[in-house]
Amino acid sequence: MVLKDGWKYLILAACDVEGNFLVVKAYEYTDLLSCMLLDAWAIPVCLFFSWVYMRPKYHWTQILGILISVGGLGMLVGSDFLTDKNYPALSRGKGDAFMIVGATLYGFTNATEEFFVRRRPLYEVVGQMGMWGTLINGIQAAGLEHIAMTEASWNGATIGLLVAYTSAMFILYTVAPLLYRSASSAYYNISLLTSDFYGLLFGLFLFHYSPFWLYFPAFVVVLFGLVVYFWHATPEEQGALDPQRPSYLSGSASAQAQSERERPSIGEEEEHVVVPSLSRGAANV
Repeated sequence: MVLKDGWKYLILAACDVEGNFLVVKAYEYTDLLSCMLLDAWAIPVCLFFSWVYMRPKYHWTQILGILISVGGLGMLVGSDFLTDKNYPALSRGKGDAFMIVGATLYGFTNATEEFFVRRRPLYEVVGQMGMWGTLINGIQAAGLEHIAMTEASWNGATIGLLVAYTSAMFILYTVAPLLYRSASSAYYNISLLTSDFYGLLFGLFLFHYSPFWLYFPAFVVVLFGLVVYFWHATPEEQGALDPQRPSYLSGSASAQAQSERERPSIGEEEEHVVVPSLSRGAANV
């Protein structure tokens, strides 16, 4: 399977790794408001590739739901602007370019993974992406981040944050394929617009944020957009759900079934034993 279909998962994992890398690097060069707005570019990209792969019939209510959810994102950006939570950009053009490319890779990988999990077993898609992603991440980290790793302060707090982040990403990449099957990758991307609100909740306890009142209605608007998105269209209309048995399993199963068919049964064995003995006896008589 790795030799036959592994290259597909290698490309998918590479796009996913580089998408995460570019989005994180974008926060280093551009400001927070630009990152929040440009990250929403992943939604139309995901819709486009979903249409290319599965030809879903988008209803006008789905487009309306997307616009409502993006409007909720605009309220979040506006609240950050009014409360002056922005920070100066080191290189706005470079950071914005990183974010646009990263969001494009996000949309592509989410739609492509949905296409795979609707036709292949979950353990194959998740396992292959995890294997190739780990290899790519390890090589890239060793080449680009080895100096930063030696200069980092490896204390209990740093290790704890890394463990927490890794656990969160493990849950995300485990649950996301299930959501792709039950709903769609577009629904997943729209749902991620609520992540800023959940980040605020963690910030209340960890960093003692004082939230602006606009955060709460913005969260409600995003959730309302999600409801509108599936108000008319059902998850089944997003694409055919027909996971096929892999050929590397079907081959072994068919071979076993063939051997079972060729193996004589107990009755047949007895018949082959008894009949020749009777014929020999008759010949002697």
